[in-house]
Amino acid sequence: MTTTLHRTSRLRSSNSDLFESPGWGAIRKELDQVPVFACANAEGQPLKYKVELGKKGEDGKTSFEVPLFYTHVEDALVELENARNNTPLPGMDIAPYQLGTIFQLWASNQAVLVPSRKAIVQAGAPPTANPMGQNVPLFACMEIAQENEDGKPVLPLFLELEDANEAVSQAVSFDGGNAEDLEIVGLSLPEAVQMLANANDDARAFQFVPPSSSLKHIRDYLSG
Repeated sequence: MTTTLHRTSRLRSSNSDLFESPGWGAIRKELDQVPVFACANAEGQPLKYKVELGKKGEDGKTSFEVPLFYTHVEDALVELENARNNTPLPGMDIAPYQLGTIFQLWASNQAVLVPSRKAIVQAGAPPTANPMGQNVPLFACMEIAQENEDGKPVLPLFLELEDANEAVSQAVSFDGGNAEDLEIVGLSLPEAVQMLANANDDARAFQFVPPSSSLKHIRDYLSG
C-alpha cells in the first residue's frame, strides 16, 4: 500500500560505474553488516511513500514512490506509530534490511535512506535540519584502526557518535593516553563508499558499525 509523504527529498542519481565495478561486491558485503529499518506489511514488503524531488531526476521525473529506510531503529518505531495511525494494515511492523542492498536502491532513486536528526546535527547540520534528503553521517577516529587477519588496517566507521566515543574510551583504557587527544572526525556514507571504490590493495579498509541500539533491538527480537 502506498501512502504520501508531504516532504521534499533529493535523491542521488544512479552510479552505474560503481555498482558494475569488480570491487562493489566486497563493499556491499561490508555494508550489509549494518541493518536499516523500514515499516513493512505482514509479508515484509516495505511501505512506500510519495517523495517529491526539488528538481527533476535523470529520467525527468520529479516524484517517486519509494520506501523509507531508517538508520536508527528509534526513528523507524516512530514512523511505525505514525503509519499505524494513518494507514493501519494488519501485521504492520518494522523490519530490518541490509544497508548494502538499500544503498544501491537509494543511489538509483528507488529508496530513501533517513539518518537520525541527532546524528546529522552532531555531524554539523543545523538543529532545524530535516533528516530527509541528508547524507548518512559516519564517525571515525583514525588512531583506533586495527589490523585484520591479513595484517591490513581496518578503520571502524560508526553510525552513532556515542559508539565512537565509547570505542575511543576503550582504546585509551587498553593502550593508555588521553581520550581528549584522539579526534573523532566525520564523513558521509557516500564518501566512505567512494573511498573504498577508489582504494588500492594497500589502502585502509573500513568496518561499518551499526548503532548499538539497533543491534540491541535485533537481539531482543530474536530472544523474545
